[in-house]
Amino acid sequence: MKNLLLFFSLIFLIPIGFGQMILNQDGEAFTTDPFFNSNFIQNNKIKTIKGTYSFKKNKDLIRKVPGSYTYKFNKKGRLNSCINIRWNGKTLDTTLQYYEYNQLGAIISIKKSENNGVTLQEFHRDSLNRIISTSNYRVILDDQGEVVKKNEMNTETMRYSNEKRTTYNSYNLPYLISYDNYNEDGYKTSSIDKLKMGGTIYKKEYDYNDKGLLISIDTFYDKHLKPVEELKFKYDNFGNLMERHEFKQGVFTKDFQVIFDTKTGLLHSIIDRNPVNNFMSIIRFTKYEFYL
Repeated sequence: MKNLLLFFSLIFLIPIGFGQMILNQDGEAFTTDPFFNSNFIQNNKIKTIKGTYSFKKNKDLIRKVPGSYTYKFNKKGRLNSCINIRWNGKTLDTTLQYYEYNQLGAIISIKKSENNGVTLQEFHRDSLNRIISTSNYRVILDDQGEVVKKNEMNTETMRYSNEKRTTYNSYNLPYLISYDNYNEDGYKTSSIDKLKMGGTIYKKEYDYNDKGLLISIDTFYDKHLKPVEELKFKYDNFGNLMERHEFKQGVFTKDFQVIFDTKTGLLHSIIDRNPVNNFMSIIRFTKYEFYL
């Protein structure tokens, strides 16, 4: 794996370096959840990050393809939107995500394109900033991403008792119990979800390195001794995420790598490799726009 990172560093003429842009203490990096460090983004007045796509098949050259990936931020450094325009071999597929936040910086809505339409999730929070209900809608957006029409699909509510959270379905009946466990230093050691009907239990176990950085999340199903899913993370000497590896049933399914520009400390490239067929999707973020 180190040879692969060195290979791409030489191609891009960008060595792997430092830059505290990416958050990953809960394993959120490069998921659908916002994962940029808002303080870093705000302090550096970053407005837009845009990258272009390249693909590489096994034993083939890197080939640039149509498409782009764009992150947009507000002046507080919070992610406003992700726009992914990806080439599928014949046409361009567009995936959109828009985020809204409350004054404390917690997400209160997510709009995303899926299933040939757009879904809106709205999160209502209590005085402790905990989610107390989630409503899902199918919506129609204007050119600016604003909702012009919405139809409610369902609403779920959450109630809290000490550290446990109980989720109720649209009929106001409880179906899920969730809680997290922490050690004396505040590190999350495990999270548990238990379905009331049937008693199925999903447990995630978290592990950290000597510097307190998350290095693995193992997901277990009921009483099975081996995890059904494993996430493993690697960092450079400055604590920047370098690799995110995914395993399903013990099989290596995704090799995700991150490269920063040592001159600026900014995100430069992400490499998404399929270990089965060695196909690589590469995004090079070379266009940055900044607030004045």
